[in-house]
Amino acid sequence: MKLVRDRADARHLPSRHNFALFRLGAYLRARNAQPQHADVILVLDRHQSSTETMLVAWWYVLTAACFVTATLFASWPLPLALLAAVPVVLVGVEVPVVFFGVVLPLTRVRVSAVRVNSVLMMAVLGGASAYFVRSASWVRFVGLQVLVLFALNAIAAVIMFLLRDSIARMEASFGGAESAR
Repeated sequence: MKLVRDRADARHLPSRHNFALFRLGAYLRARNAQPQHADVILVLDRHQSSTETMLVAWWYVLTAACFVTATLFASWPLPLALLAAVPVVLVGVEVPVVFFGVVLPLTRVRVSAVRVNSVLMMAVLGGASAYFVRSASWVRFVGLQVLVLFALNAIAAVIMFLLRDSIARMEASFGGAESAR
């Protein structure tokens, strides 16, 4: 694990974010941030942004709830479909988490269950979006926003790849992150 000591502005480093859009935003913010010396130790890990984690989690749940509502609304009244959608999504999201968390350690496959869940869940959301974007109802716009965000994240990933040398220099300017175990 890499650590940065005594630099509160290290919280803006791109390596503390997971998705390319957030990494790009952090890079732009870090480029313009003034050095803030404080008595802190910050971990440079992709999963350290609670804001990013919560935004993506709520976006995922609400988007999936829209898809479930649209599916249930075909045969259920709208208020009942809306009421049932959120619990269905919350339980449905937990099924692969528990399944892969139990099954993967029992196999000889050495892959992170978190990574498998992340890829699988985003693939399911992308597939559902591609399906619903073809419909003639309101849910088409929900599917479209997912596909647009996926495209924007892909563009941000390309930009971040092109900026990798600048990012490496920026992170090196934080005193070279030290490793800790």
